[in-house]
Amino acid sequence: MRVKIKGLCRGAGTIYVLLEATIKQPENLPDIKVVSDDGMSLPAEVYNLDSLENIAMSQIVVATPMLATSSIRILAEATDSFGKTRIIFHRKLRRSHIKWLSRFNYRLMNEKMHQIRDTDRKTYSRQIHINPLSVTYAQSPKKEMILKGIVCTPLDEKEPSIRMIDGNGKPTDVASVIFGTTTTTLSLGVRRLETSFTVRLPQDEFTYCLVAESNNSNRSGFLCLDPLSKQRLSAAGPHFYTVSSPDSYSRWARIQDSVSSAYSEHDYHFENPPKFSIITPLYKTPPYFFRAMVQSVLVQDYSNWELILVNASPDDPNLSNELARLDDPRIRIITMERNLGIAENTNRGILAATGDYIALFDHDDVLAKNALKEYAVSVRNNPDALAFYCDEDFLNENERRLAPHFKSDFNLDLLRCHNYITHFLVVKAKPMQELLLNKEYDGAQDYDLVLRLAEISQNIVHIPKVLYHWRIHSGSTAASADNKNYADDAGRRALADHLKRLGLPATVSLTENPCFYHVEYDLTSTPLVSIIIPNKDNVSVLKRCIASILNKTSYQNYEIIIVENNSAEEETFEYYKTVEADDRIRVLFWNSAFNYSAINNFGAEAARGSYLLLLNNDTEIIEQNWLSSMLSFCQRSDVGVVGAKLLYPDDTVQHAGVIMIKCNSPLEMGGPIHIFSNLDKNDSGYMRRASLVQDLSAVTGACLMTKKDVFERVNGLDTDFAVAFNDVDYCLKVRELGLYVVYDPEALLYHYESLSRGSDDEKSENYTRFLSEQGLLKSRWSKYYASGDPYHGQFSTLSI
Repeated sequence: MRVKIKGLCRGAGTIYVLLEATIKQPENLPDIKVVSDDGMSLPAEVYNLDSLENIAMSQIVVATPMLATSSIRILAEATDSFGKTRIIFHRKLRRSHIKWLSRFNYRLMNEKMHQIRDTDRKTYSRQIHINPLSVTYAQSPKKEMILKGIVCTPLDEKEPSIRMIDGNGKPTDVASVIFGTTTTTLSLGVRRLETSFTVRLPQDEFTYCLVAESNNSNRSGFLCLDPLSKQRLSAAGPHFYTVSSPDSYSRWARIQDSVSSAYSEHDYHFENPPKFSIITPLYKTPPYFFRAMVQSVLVQDYSNWELILVNASPDDPNLSNELARLDDPRIRIITMERNLGIAENTNRGILAATGDYIALFDHDDVLAKNALKEYAVSVRNNPDALAFYCDEDFLNENERRLAPHFKSDFNLDLLRCHNYITHFLVVKAKPMQELLLNKEYDGAQDYDLVLRLAEISQNIVHIPKVLYHWRIHSGSTAASADNKNYADDAGRRALADHLKRLGLPATVSLTENPCFYHVEYDLTSTPLVSIIIPNKDNVSVLKRCIASILNKTSYQNYEIIIVENNSAEEETFEYYKTVEADDRIRVLFWNSAFNYSAINNFGAEAARGSYLLLLNNDTEIIEQNWLSSMLSFCQRSDVGVVGAKLLYPDDTVQHAGVIMIKCNSPLEMGGPIHIFSNLDKNDSGYMRRASLVQDLSAVTGACLMTKKDVFERVNGLDTDFAVAFNDVDYCLKVRELGLYVVYDPEALLYHYESLSRGSDDEKSENYTRFLSEQGLLKSRWSKYYASGDPYHGQFSTLSI
């Protein structure tokens, strides 16, 4: 028997080696092994490309992970007629040679290389696969890469052996693997098993490999995590406001600017073009920053403006020289005798303004060329709006744009966490000149202003375009809020006074993040909360849920209503008898077919509480103040629904709110989806939004609090949504009443929902029903699919 290499290539962390073996009998195929420099056996699987009937030559593909060893050795062993095993082939391949040979072979034998590449991925019969689904990163308490995926096995392989090896092929304990649930799926018409997993790896440049080995004579599967593969997997992860690099954002920003610059003021019709009074207080402004700021106004595509420069440092000769050079009649200069502070200096300009709208512009920042034009368009479309703001990014000392802030539409509860509105704030002139800025909050005077504006009207319009560039330099707040740490406490006082003016008893405290605040609303009463839990069998799951409520809930005025739905196991009914000994727990019997909405409505009718808490039986309480925290928001007259933060058992985010996805064409199904899913529990997400209280379009019904009278006003959950989307539909109905849907990250629970993708059987009843209910949601709430989610805009799911 003779064996020789006929080619090799690389692909997705795997090396594929094509061998040709001359054999006398089909059953006498050689035994192929791959070992490292020091003799360590490496994962390898062998695949026959040919049918072995009546042939003397066989083509074999060997698949092995692309580890970090300097070389690998491929050995072929055969048994002779005397039953002795001997090595008939031995070839050493250096990693550097593999790299160049792969490139050469792709050019010389492209078709053949693509035939052998992914042989392991294209083989299903008696084959284990490891399929990655998402990659996220944890930064605390240690830096980790969090990989989630599926181990897909033949139906007879219920528990494959899973191990992690390092780049040299040696076992390593640096990573922990957590398994989720196992479900049955359909692949190419064949039933297979899928088991979800989560693995946490050190966030480093080393190579690792996850190996799933069979206990039932199936081929093993492996997933090589070399630096290139990890980078590729990261790009395939969840894209919630993802900016892959400063370079990628710079390219994206240039494209956006080029599109905007294709239009001018002449392309827009304004019957009564609004005049913008731009107020810029100056204090020892560096000349370069001053010139860039003024120039960004002079080049605006929209011409009906005035720029009022309030100079609070008249003794600064450099700034005085710059001011003297200005000759545009639309620029007015007010010279202060002395510096009165940021608020009073700005007020002098506000009172001198002659425009219809007043805009606040920092002395070291820059406007996009089309900024005022976009504001004029928004004013035309929203003539009754009190104020306007836009998205923004940062401008470093090399004039490079980075770190875009894509903002929510007006979001009262998010605003009560931090001033997410910031720039470029434009307000109707009359109310602005009546309110002015308050010098008591210097450092956070703009935050105080926005809070007071919100008390007058919440018709504050967000323009979802990056029109403001906030400059980063050594003395700016943009570089670090610590540069103006006095602003932190000023903001806290402004927020506390805002709540006091509204008669909302609450405590405002600082957080570890400067200028971010935590509001804890006082409970004005202790009403009865009815916790409704639908259940069918699964006693162990229900026990865990009930026990966690009883043992970990600090708020005590609640009742638990278990709605029994056609259980069949005797153990279930024995458990019901046990828990009903507690006078806070009742079991109701729903004797009709399963309909999640109808079951919850049935429980709500029997509820004695004035507040309802819809809760899945596969949840577990983590934080003892979860119920009181949710109630503190729900008791507000402007709130109709409160949702919790839910974690998977692997301590990654399952739910941090629901986002509606805009459809770019009628053929797209769109959302809804869970935002920030799969992030580490300690990861605050984009602009800390996974960890901040905020208003949202919808939250999951797995843990949802609502007022009973609100539930009744909208006729509860719609029974047309028997399984899916009933919670989203309910939240959107409540929003139509003018009430807020609030996400409360302080209410923290585990949700043992399957991490698996579930069944791929498109003919299944569940799948058909899911599509039907998704279509109903799209039809009923088409405005969200046409316009997008007001709280998470068009860039929330865009990877830049």
